[in-house]
Amino acid sequence: MRNLLVLFAFLAFLGAASGLAVAQSSAERPAATPAESATPPAAAATPTGQTQAPLAASPENQDKAATPAVGSDKPASAAPASPAAPAETTEARKEIAAARDALVQVLQDPVGRAALVGLLEGLGKSGAVGQSAQPGTAANGGGTAGERALSGQISDFSRQAFGDIASVFNRISVSLKGLKLLFTGQIQVKWDKVREIAAELSVVLGVALSTYWLLRFGGRFGATWLVRRFGARGWMWRVGLLIGLGLADLAAIFLALIVSAVVAGTLHLETLGGDITLVESLTLDAFLAAGVSRVMVRLLLSPDHEAVRLVPFSTASARYWAIRVGNLLSYLVYGVILAVPIANMTMSLAIGNALRVIIILSAAGFAIWLVVANAARVRLAIQAYAATLDGELGRSAMHLLGRVWAAIAILYTLVVLGIWITRPLEAIEVVVSATFFSIVTVVVGGISSMVLTRAIAGGIRLPDHIKETLPALEGRVNAVVPHLLKAVRLVLLILTLAFLLDAWSVIDLGGWLKAGAGADIVGQLASAAFVILLGCAAWLAVMSWIDLRLRPSGDTIVSARERTLFQLFRNAFTVVVIVMTGMLTLSELGLDIGPLIAGAGVIGLAVSFGAQTLVKDIITGAFIQIENAINEGDVITVAGINGTVERLTVRSVRIRDINGTTHIIPFSSVDMVSNFMRDFSYHVAVIGVSYSTDIDVAKAAMKEAFDTLKASPAGGSIIGDLEMHGVIAFADSAVNLRARIKTFPGAQWATGRAYNEHLKRAFDTHQIDIPFPQVTYHIASEPPVAAKAPAMDAPAESGKGPAGA
Repeated sequence: MRNLLVLFAFLAFLGAASGLAVAQSSAERPAATPAESATPPAAAATPTGQTQAPLAASPENQDKAATPAVGSDKPASAAPASPAAPAETTEARKEIAAARDALVQVLQDPVGRAALVGLLEGLGKSGAVGQSAQPGTAANGGGTAGERALSGQISDFSRQAFGDIASVFNRISVSLKGLKLLFTGQIQVKWDKVREIAAELSVVLGVALSTYWLLRFGGRFGATWLVRRFGARGWMWRVGLLIGLGLADLAAIFLALIVSAVVAGTLHLETLGGDITLVESLTLDAFLAAGVSRVMVRLLLSPDHEAVRLVPFSTASARYWAIRVGNLLSYLVYGVILAVPIANMTMSLAIGNALRVIIILSAAGFAIWLVVANAARVRLAIQAYAATLDGELGRSAMHLLGRVWAAIAILYTLVVLGIWITRPLEAIEVVVSATFFSIVTVVVGGISSMVLTRAIAGGIRLPDHIKETLPALEGRVNAVVPHLLKAVRLVLLILTLAFLLDAWSVIDLGGWLKAGAGADIVGQLASAAFVILLGCAAWLAVMSWIDLRLRPSGDTIVSARERTLFQLFRNAFTVVVIVMTGMLTLSELGLDIGPLIAGAGVIGLAVSFGAQTLVKDIITGAFIQIENAINEGDVITVAGINGTVERLTVRSVRIRDINGTTHIIPFSSVDMVSNFMRDFSYHVAVIGVSYSTDIDVAKAAMKEAFDTLKASPAGGSIIGDLEMHGVIAFADSAVNLRARIKTFPGAQWATGRAYNEHLKRAFDTHQIDIPFPQVTYHIASEPPVAAKAPAMDAPAESGKGPAGA
């Protein structure tokens, strides 16, 4: 990693020399006139768009800025600084001297000189690749990015991508040239330094690992007890317990780090005054980085405690992946942070650079092999888990993840490889920070998505006292909130993807948000979301208020008219809220709603001409409600249909008849309304008795049956006494008597049924016949038959003669 420091020292030397020249020229420049002082000394712009610092105009100033010769002890310019020179001149000279000394040391070392030459060759080739893309870019980019053709942008992107790939392979080939120096014997291994480093490394790393594993072994029993006691209490307890176990693991790592540092400082108490060496410091850094990496893996997979595991892995799968991913990270961390610096110190910078590339390539190869070897098994496991989900969106997302997870993992490995190769000085910081933020983003997004999914599937549960006061509120909340939560989950998914892309520098989310367009879009979305939330809250509040008004309390009884009007108001307010919320949301999103309003007016006018029946429905319904002709729960007859009113709108009435059939009747077909539920009702009893029945006895029996009914529980609906109308008709086989019973509205049918039962018993008691249709057959008697005279020629019986013979 330190081979690039050689190039940095060389460039720093040149930059310091240039800075000194600028400082000297500024110090020796004559004082500006008032006119000149009014103009700020801005940097002059070059034709390429770059800026150049102002240079000294006189040859004398340029001579004073000459570059010092390599190997000299003093700067080339021996002219003393003028008294007016600023204090920065002295600092610049010190920087030049330090950079010069570093460059001299590099050039005097054959190995360092070879590494510098290799780096300069690699940078030259990569710079040529990068510069080759600039002319095409300039040729296509005659204007802004928005004005360029799409084909030109794609061409530039492809050229830059291939240039980056070529740069990666070129860096790899240049870095591996150091092995040739080792194999040919140009670089010798410093075995005395190796033995010294091995002794320091064994002590520090041995103490750190021993302390850490002892602490982990001692805390394992407590962790198992906590998981058994609190692991089954709910997902919040599980997440909190998992975070607590992770913090305890980190505490063990830091404690082991402190113990190892104290031991190392104690060993160097006499030589270094209690400080630790560079190798020991690097060892502790590698131990900390590897330990934190393993803790993050265990936090995600939880291989030892299934009860707090966040991912749907079996214990065997969790241990499999935790061991292999943890070993891979440890190999990478110890190799780059510890092995590469040791190679630099014991052999050469070129060998360290080559070892770094070998470690990175081998780690990437192992990671890709691990992904390819387990691609099918992981895909089947993800699809099996998807089958257990309830939501269609979750199942589709998991099936998609099962198909592309291997490609995502391989792409991640290649991206990390490219960063390690092209940006070695900041690769650890970039990869660790990007990976850490990616894991945090995925974990936070996954947990939030799980919470939202459970809330969507299980619904919102209100406290019991609220459900007693507002029984319908929970249903309305669950009718609105799950849809809002689905929108929040979608936004959360988009934000997660955006943060992941920003973590890997694919997009600049912060810059986009600071720019005018990003801030405007976020502000518009936030305003639209606030409008939607406000509309939903207003709708729920008004619906709850209507429920309170329609809920009987104490002696207050809600009339049918109030119930009907509030129901109509509920429907109308719902339509108004939907329309207003939609229009305001579109307005906050930047759409001009003026044409929409005008278009709605034109459409309404066209509909009014083309749908005259609909207009008639609404107008007739409005007058029916004004006149209080129909209310919900009334028993009415409209359009020849008799039944109970179940629902009223401004356009139609829904009736359910006695057979259970539902009828929806538009008001345009209603020419007359018969309502059986206004003020009071009558049960009209028409009773037929036989012609042989005494009328007074029959009336007395009817009055007796009424008195018995009134004394029974069913008599609570009766208003007043029995109205006896007497004989109203002589029918074919009966004399019809009529009486009328006044009742509360709606009770006439139940009262009539009960009165008929009591009347039948009274007629049976008084032996009053209730005629019924019957047929009587009368059979006529036969006339008497005369005796027939015997025949004249019939013989007479013996012993007897004819009479009078």
